[in-house]
Amino acid sequence: MRRRRHILILVGVLVALAAIQALAQPCPAYTGTLVDQSTGELLPGAHVRLAGTTSGTSTGTAGEFKIEATPGDTLLISFTGYTAKKVVLTGECNLKLALEPGTSELNIVEIKAERLIAEEFTIKKIRKLDIYTNPSAKADPILAVNSTPSATTTDESANISLRGSTPAETGIFFNNVPINDAVRYGQLNGIGTFSIFNTALVSQVQVYPGNPPLEFGSTTSGLISLNSDETVPGKSVNTISLTLASFGVYTQRRTGKRSALTAFSNYQPSVFIRALNPVAMERIRQFTSVDLGLHYFLKPNDQTIFKVFTYAIKESYRFFYKHPTYQGDLVQNKTRMYSVINFRRRFVRSEFSVNNGLSFSYANFGAGTFDINLHQRDFFASVNYQYFGGKAEFKTGVSYDTRYVRFNGKFPLYAYAFGEAYPTDSAYSAERFKVPEAYIYGKYFIAPRVTLGAGLRKNISLDNQGDFLSSQVNISYHPSKMLTVNLSGGRYNKYQLPLGEGEVPFHIEADQYSLDAGWKKGDTEYSLSLFYKKSKYTQTRSDVRGIELFAKYRISPSLRGQLSLTSLEADLTDGPSPYNIGYFLRGNFEYKYAGTWSTTAVFLFRQGSYFAPVTSTTFDNTLGVYEPQYGDPERLPSYNIVDINLSKILMVGENSAIAFLGISNILDRRNVRGYSYNFDYTTAEEDLFSLRTFYVGFIYNF
Repeated sequence: MRRRRHILILVGVLVALAAIQALAQPCPAYTGTLVDQSTGELLPGAHVRLAGTTSGTSTGTAGEFKIEATPGDTLLISFTGYTAKKVVLTGECNLKLALEPGTSELNIVEIKAERLIAEEFTIKKIRKLDIYTNPSAKADPILAVNSTPSATTTDESANISLRGSTPAETGIFFNNVPINDAVRYGQLNGIGTFSIFNTALVSQVQVYPGNPPLEFGSTTSGLISLNSDETVPGKSVNTISLTLASFGVYTQRRTGKRSALTAFSNYQPSVFIRALNPVAMERIRQFTSVDLGLHYFLKPNDQTIFKVFTYAIKESYRFFYKHPTYQGDLVQNKTRMYSVINFRRRFVRSEFSVNNGLSFSYANFGAGTFDINLHQRDFFASVNYQYFGGKAEFKTGVSYDTRYVRFNGKFPLYAYAFGEAYPTDSAYSAERFKVPEAYIYGKYFIAPRVTLGAGLRKNISLDNQGDFLSSQVNISYHPSKMLTVNLSGGRYNKYQLPLGEGEVPFHIEADQYSLDAGWKKGDTEYSLSLFYKKSKYTQTRSDVRGIELFAKYRISPSLRGQLSLTSLEADLTDGPSPYNIGYFLRGNFEYKYAGTWSTTAVFLFRQGSYFAPVTSTTFDNTLGVYEPQYGDPERLPSYNIVDINLSKILMVGENSAIAFLGISNILDRRNVRGYSYNFDYTTAEEDLFSLRTFYVGFIYNF
């Protein structure tokens, strides 16, 4: 009996030891899934590493991972655009982990730095990662706006048209200060190829395609608002970018417990991209730019923010210019400098802010006997007060905007006689305007799902300028968390300072009405917009009616796409507008595979714009040249383009990098921009938009 009892005790001990050993046995391998903490979206390509070792892996297409480890080990999880996370392993073998969107250089650009009082009303937001991986954007935040349904730009420039309005009517603001010359390689008409903004510095991009909020002035149709970063990094953030057309460095460093300094510089040579694309860039002889930017951020306490941004750029551009009486290089040189200062103080239920901007530029344009010098100076200041109430909010302020332009040089006396052998004229002009304004905007929360907003903006007439009053009303209705309906209308005014000789500042007035409805659930999104705008400036009247349809859908965990259709009916006083275009069909598809690879296809198909054809000529015996006579407007051929981007996220230790290959106009379509004529206008040659262009780059973050 005693022996049997001892045997039973021994068996029990052995069973207990076996159970304990089984419980202590480490998992054969830890598996898990990684998601976005805010949205629940799967995160492929994240880096999962064992602390203190070189052992690691990356999450797959569905955010899954598998790694060999033992209880007590620590996993280090990092992903571009998210706050890194440490996880101490226990006996749980299957993990579901979430990362919080961070403030690193590739984060989503929706951080609430400074909330616009009218932000409920038709804001479009652009993710910073999409700016880098969108082949049409070329890593430029302004060019990325051209991929939105509301963009109706009819050329391949950074001068954005929104909903059939001219780029002159689109306001661009950086840190609440208007930027009147925001493009690189700008021609005399202001049209340029890239913007001056560094995507790595931008923390917030908001686009109002119509009815711009009246807390901003100097815009009559559409608004693009960019804001710089407002974080003090825990450690230094550094980025090196190497592309065919740009070499850049970016660094953000902590200078104190509550302050940070950001510095960046870019050098853009043309030799490499022209060598890889000799046919596409045949007429571009050379371009070069070098810039330097400094951004200082100070948050002395939780209620106060102070920012200083200084930027300088020097650029030159030379391309082959074709004219019936001249063929040769047109050379542009420009030097610019910007300074923006912001102060913001938050109280319990209110906020006080001051914004200040100063800029100047000097430019020279020359071709043959054409030699123009253009000097501009801008100064802007605003003081604002905003109150946050439970049922209502309002914001009020005053601003002072002054611009000055000096034009001098010589130019052809007759536009049809451009060459060096023909007569020239010279001119000097200096124009200045000052626009002091006051505004008030308020909104009232009628019900939990209904918000009413209204605003007024009034100028103080100076220097014989007209007296005007801007006004707007917005209603936002949310029948459910998924559905939003906005109804907006208003009258908007601005003064535009021309860049040409013999012109004076002119007033633009525009009336706009729009209905915008959007439905969003998870990865699915639909929207519909109907709008009407009429504007007048100098002797021109413009009417635009349009519709926008948009759909976005995640087809599978690896594939997502979006598609939009915009149709415009636009007329000018004396005929059809260049924006009278029946369809803009644009979209993109993004496919992620093998965890870190991504392919994006972006396309735009639109009806051709209008141009004035030469129908006859008159021979000028005095000059010995032909003077063209133009007929009724005709349409150019349709514009069709497909761009492809292939990118890969790389993990280098604890650091990340993105390598990408972009092919613009991969089908090599001959999209016609206009026509060049021979000396007697008997032969017309097509002037083309960009042909197939290859673009490669590498961005390393450490």
